[in-house]
Amino acid sequence: LKLRVLRFTNNEVNEDLIPHMMKEETILFPLIHTLEKTTFDSESRFKMPVENPIHVMEFEHEEVGNLFKELREITNGFTPPEYACNTWRVLYAKLNEFEEDLFTHIHLENNILFPKAIQLEKNKGETAFQ
Repeated sequence: LKLRVLRFTNNEVNEDLIPHMMKEETILFPLIHTLEKTTFDSESRFKMPVENPIHVMEFEHEEVGNLFKELREITNGFTPPEYACNTWRVLYAKLNEFEEDLFTHIHLENNILFPKAIQLEKNKGETAFQ
């Protein structure tokens, strides 16, 4: 049963992350790039506020974070049982490594990139309409 839950939760993570990364690469990051390179005018300002896709990304970050909390609980903190084979041990080690990388990614986006992008949009909007 534990292995089935682990497999199911791991599949949920994959199903969440792949579309998430596609949205980042095709919507959010190009929007931020455009914000950096252009000036606002009355027509471009309200097409898609950067906060809209950012809120979606933050929600999805929370969702995948919750899935990893489940994985951590299911795996006893990614600690394989004494009787685990090497494949099982490697799986747990890689899940732990992936979680660390994922939470670093989430931290960088939620706490550094996203606030800067929102501030950039706000500053450009204020400059354009003064």
